[in-house]
Amino acid sequence: MRKFLADIPYFLEAANHPTFTQAAEALDIPLATLSRRIAAMEQSLGVKLFFRNTRIAGLTEDGKEMLESCKFIMAEAHSVRDRLMQKQTEPGGPIRMSVESFVYHCCMHGALGPFVEQYPQISLHTVFSTEWKDLHREPFDLDIRTGPVPYPDLKVRRLLSMQPALFCTREFLDRHPHPEHPGDLARMPFIAQSSEGRPVVTCSKQGQTETVALQPRHTVQSIGLALELLLADQGMTTLIPQLASAYDKEGRLVQLLPDWELTKIDINLTLPSDRPPKRIRLFVDHIVAHFQGL
Repeated sequence: MRKFLADIPYFLEAANHPTFTQAAEALDIPLATLSRRIAAMEQSLGVKLFFRNTRIAGLTEDGKEMLESCKFIMAEAHSVRDRLMQKQTEPGGPIRMSVESFVYHCCMHGALGPFVEQYPQISLHTVFSTEWKDLHREPFDLDIRTGPVPYPDLKVRRLLSMQPALFCTREFLDRHPHPEHPGDLARMPFIAQSSEGRPVVTCSKQGQTETVALQPRHTVQSIGLALELLLADQGMTTLIPQLASAYDKEGRLVQLLPDWELTKIDINLTLPSDRPPKRIRLFVDHIVAHFQGL
């Protein structure tokens, strides 16, 4: 069957020329090669496709039937080729993405609209999640969130390294002792942004490092809710300073222990392969460019 399909272009060229000689010239192959390929096709089918003499080659009735079928086959092949090529020039299809809520609200808000405007054939299917996805086993094309990636076989692209800090309101400090040392944080109510175990904070200053277990008063999985509770004087929480200044229009927030640095937070993007489809590559390039502009 494979050889038969490979011979179809030779048959079509011969059918479209008055002689095999002209067909062979159009194909840029020896006349003997063309004659041999047509003869092999006729033998495999058990019918004569051409009646021919030294000057002309015409189609038999079986040959005419074969010609109509081959035209349909080639038209379908060209249609498939054109559709696949169009996908490369006009990418389309779904992008299934898992994103950490904190990352989206902190760094990605406003980045997705321009992308889908530029590529209207691409559709985004986004899930907010608190855990890394195993992209080889779960139905997602990519994942974006903070922290180390627990799946070593995934491809990782670091988007941003952030320096968080601890914040609370001035009103909250009026009711609680101002911390002078990381150890003092253990007695202050904390707004946790993850439910994974008891929260801890690691602070460093001039080579000295302190790790403190915190007391969560509230536990949320939304940076928006954490900010709402923070501005309601419910405790302290970790924020990146850019986000704090963006939401703190009245200047109510105070950074705690400004001389101590908290552990940096990396935002990573993961892919199951380093050769994703074009629509995924375009999206990753768009997101990388967006984070570079932060």
